[in-house]
Amino acid sequence: MASVDDRVVSIKFDNDSFQRKIAETISSLDKLKSSMDFSGARRGLEEMGAAGKNFNLSGVTSAVEGVSAKFLAMSTVAITALVNITSQAIQAGARIASAFTIKPVIEGFHEYETQLNSVQTILANTASKGTTLEEVNGALQRLNEYSDQTIYNFGEMARNIGTFTAAGVDLDTSVQSIKGIANLAAMSGSNSEQAATAMYQLSQAISAGSVKLMDWNSVVNAGMGGEAFKSALFETGKAMGSLTGVPVSQSFTEWEDAGNSFRESLEKGWITADVLTTTLAGFTGDLTKEMLLQKGFTDQQADNILKTAAIAKAAATEVKTFTQLVGTVKEAVGTGWADSFKIIVGNFEEAKGLWTMVNTTMGSIIKRSSDVRNMLLQAWKNEGGRGQLVESLIAAFDGLRSIITPIKEAFRDIFPPVTVQTLLGMSTAVLEFSKRIKIGGETADKLKSIFKGLFSIIEIGWNILKGLITVIKSFLSALSPAGSQLFT
Repeated sequence: MASVDDRVVSIKFDNDSFQRKIAETISSLDKLKSSMDFSGARRGLEEMGAAGKNFNLSGVTSAVEGVSAKFLAMSTVAITALVNITSQAIQAGARIASAFTIKPVIEGFHEYETQLNSVQTILANTASKGTTLEEVNGALQRLNEYSDQTIYNFGEMARNIGTFTAAGVDLDTSVQSIKGIANLAAMSGSNSEQAATAMYQLSQAISAGSVKLMDWNSVVNAGMGGEAFKSALFETGKAMGSLTGVPVSQSFTEWEDAGNSFRESLEKGWITADVLTTTLAGFTGDLTKEMLLQKGFTDQQADNILKTAAIAKAAATEVKTFTQLVGTVKEAVGTGWADSFKIIVGNFEEAKGLWTMVNTTMGSIIKRSSDVRNMLLQAWKNEGGRGQLVESLIAAFDGLRSIITPIKEAFRDIFPPVTVQTLLGMSTAVLEFSKRIKIGGETADKLKSIFKGLFSIIEIGWNILKGLITVIKSFLSALSPAGSQLFT
């Protein structure tokens, strides 16, 4: 067993060893630290921190925001376009619905009334020829059926047939002429308004007896004075003998090449009413070859007329555009409603009887009401009511005058009426005042001295004020450096 001294020596020995080992460990750690240099890592971290601070996504953010704004603008434009398209579609749908629902009913009623008015006009113009109501209705019905098959409307035809009959043309010839003009207009590419103009102008030419240059100019302006119409008139004039001195075998082109002028030849009046109506009837396609031969045409002329008529009728009845389709359908629908009104309200005689009865009934009611009212007013007048009313108005004006008169007199007492003398006195006073404004030389010198002294006093006072400010500023500057700042 070791003694106490041995244990103490042993502990000291162990402590020295322990300290030595610790020193070795620390030395080893220092070498390890020196070999592992973290200064570069620290700089790397610092550089990463600086780079992180400099790292900026503002450009990307701006780009994203710009794209977002553009998408928003595009969406706004798209929404606006869709809204406009929807609005236009709704409006177009409403127009289409109106064109095939309400509007045809209204147009049908107008067509019905136009037909009734045309019946009255045609009857008045053809009664001397023995035309009956049934014949007039039949003629208008033929025109109505024809208008449903073509791009032209019945209303214009019905109005213009009245002008033809008024020019002395019989009913059947008028119907044929109207149809012929419509077919010719279609073949020439003229619209319904131009055809109506030509119908009216040619009816006036018929009334005058022949087609003159002025009438022909109107046809040309309507787009219908082309080669086909001139050639047809030329051939008809030859066949009917109104165009003299022309061989039957000579064509219109050969005739013009020979030095003849169609426009100048019109002054001879060879396009008579018969020549015109016969030519127009040839464009209808309703005439047969036998009928044309009976009118004096040759076989070749008849064949040419039938060929031209077929082209003209096809041009009028064949629908080539959507607009023409809509117009034709609307005309057919309008005609159907016109027939409905004709059934409900009645034909010419029935409608005349109906509305005459309504007018008589309503007229009698209105007349009785008017009679009762007028009898009452007459009794009131006879009993002096009117005189009392007049007197009350006069009394009211007198009372108003009695109020205004003293006010007027009081005003005149203070402000007398302006007379010539008053105006002269005012102008004289103004003149005297203007003369007195001017001052003399002595007064001017005195005035100058006064203001000179006044301005001198003002100058002295200003100099004193500036000196006082300078003294105060110097005093404050002596007291404190900050005092000088008050006047800087």
